[in-house]
Amino acid sequence: MENDYKKNLPAYKKSSHFLFSYSWKGKTKEQIIIEMGLLDYEQVYLDDAMKELARRNQFSGYDLDRYILQRLDMEEEDDFDPNDVIYLERR
Repeated sequence: MENDYKKNLPAYKKSSHFLFSYSWKGKTKEQIIIEMGLLDYEQVYLDDAMKELARRNQFSGYDLDRYILQRLDMEEEDDFDPNDVIYLERR
C-alpha cells in the first residue's frame, strides 16, 4: 500500500527508476500526461516529442523527459546583462 502511494508522488515520476521503466509506446497523449505527471509547461512540447521520438523508435519515459527538458532549456534565454550587476566595494 505504501509503495503504491510513493509511486504516485511527483518525485517518483521523475526518478530514473520510473523514467527508464516507463514506456509510452501505444499510449495517448492524455495517458502520458497522467501517468508521467507532466506539468502544463512540459505538456507544451509533448506533441513534438512524441512525433520526433516515435520516428527514432525511442519510447522510454527517459527519452520523453529528456526531449522535453532540452526543449525547455532551448527556450530559456540567457538574459544576463553585465550592466545590471551592482559591484560592492569590500573593505
